[in-house]
Amino acid sequence: MPRLPIPSDTETFTGETRAAVRHIFETRGSMPPPSSYLTYAGQAGARLSDLVEHLRYHTSLSDAESELAICTAARAANADFIWGAHVRLGLQAGTREEAIHAVDTYAPLDGLTADEALIIGFGRELLEAPRVSDDTFDAVRARYGEQGLLELTAVISVYIMNASILRVMDHEAAADARHLTPR
Repeated sequence: MPRLPIPSDTETFTGETRAAVRHIFETRGSMPPPSSYLTYAGQAGARLSDLVEHLRYHTSLSDAESELAICTAARAANADFIWGAHVRLGLQAGTREEAIHAVDTYAPLDGLTADEALIIGFGRELLEAPRVSDDTFDAVRARYGEQGLLELTAVISVYIMNASILRVMDHEAAADARHLTPR
């Protein structure tokens, strides 16, 4: 259950929150969590929602690559709500079940395509190691260029932010994350 009510364009909420609600509906057509919670931050929430939208649909990464990166972030954060939504979206976008299974179970990356292993390995290092190794950095840069390297970093990072928002705002969504396979 959410700790705060889901904002709407009603007098119950501040003008800045209501403006953010309208902006997100106008630009995205819907307002699922955590976007709904972002509206409490007013203009900052609207801009963060725009960033999430841009990183999902307007980068040099394919939809399947973006979804695999999002799943990697969701799994690392044990964010069940995000994980479930993006596994489905990833499969629809062409992300292979084998890659999603490797993310879910923290399996070795053998048997995956080079790109799948690179995305998952980069995400694991970014989120779980003190720093991304030079070898991984160089491999991602060689495959995706500087733009893709930073877009991949941003996609993963923004979904860690989304997972954090859900942990703060919706304790049931955070509790559901405990039902994932432990690391």
